[in-house]
Amino acid sequence: MDSAVLSSSLGNDRDLVAQMFKAGAAGDAASFRSLARSLVEAAEARGDAALAELARSALEGGGRLEVPATDEERANAFKATLREDAEIPLGLSLVKSNVRMEHVILPPVVKQVVNEFIAEQEENELYIRNGLQPRNKMMLMGPPGNGKTALCKAIANRMGCPLYFVRYDALMSTRQGETSKRLYNLFEFVKTHRCIMFFDEVDAIGKERADENEAGDMKRVVSTLLVQLDDVPPHVIVLGATNHPQMLDKAIWRRFHIRTTLPSPGADEYEQYLRLAFGKFGHAPKKNLRILGIVLQAENFAEVEVFVEDCVRTFIRGRGSLTIEQAIDISLENWPKTRVKIPA
Repeated sequence: MDSAVLSSSLGNDRDLVAQMFKAGAAGDAASFRSLARSLVEAAEARGDAALAELARSALEGGGRLEVPATDEERANAFKATLREDAEIPLGLSLVKSNVRMEHVILPPVVKQVVNEFIAEQEENELYIRNGLQPRNKMMLMGPPGNGKTALCKAIANRMGCPLYFVRYDALMSTRQGETSKRLYNLFEFVKTHRCIMFFDEVDAIGKERADENEAGDMKRVVSTLLVQLDDVPPHVIVLGATNHPQMLDKAIWRRFHIRTTLPSPGADEYEQYLRLAFGKFGHAPKKNLRILGIVLQAENFAEVEVFVEDCVRTFIRGRGSLTIEQAIDISLENWPKTRVKIPA
């Protein structure tokens, strides 16, 4: 940007820029980010794209100036709780969970990774005393219907933390800059207490910025997300899930401490899931559930759950005239008629 043009542009916002410098020099990250964001909005309102981009670069690069909290302050933040449900901002939804860890079927390697992640958060004071912040960002990948959302709910239930789903329908706006502002507000809210923030299908908001099909405003949203992920404190857990990891911006990958895949289930996993699913309704079929899982040719756990519910419905309709085993046989016969496969 030409220095004369820059000087002219700054003429409208010299006081704002001066305050930004003061906040940066003092290490006041919150004020710096707020002022930089105000400068972006003021420049965009005037149509000064060059200054807006310059201010946005400052926000992304310098917005993380922060005076480190003491160990005691960090530890106390893990005990902070939500004061009022009414404080929850637009774009977040508080989700109640009764899913337990034993309800989620995980491969041994993934189970170990998840258990270590939870243990690190639960033993946060131990890590803080030894100069480390417990890891708090985990990305879950894998085909749809295999338990990513259920795992997030189980983690929240196990840890006794409020679980917030990010609702893109409420977060996204057609007004330029509004989505970034709302996203910033979400992070500012979750920082106030111990909680879990879940970005399901995070690729919807975190697409690769090099994608030519993406509008400029969405690229700015990704930039805002990156800054906020860097700034999120360790007492806030951020979980992401995606079925399309190749679509995510590479820089987002680097923000997540842990990245793990929930693969498609095999015969062992389907057998376990069938036993759990029937058990939820008080049934323990005297059938070989491993073979049943193979015969079903289900694509994921979600389909198995639908099948089990079909069996229970058939059993209920029998009004006591059917055993659960007979209900399974009837549902199995009807299964191909009701679950036509989607053409590849």
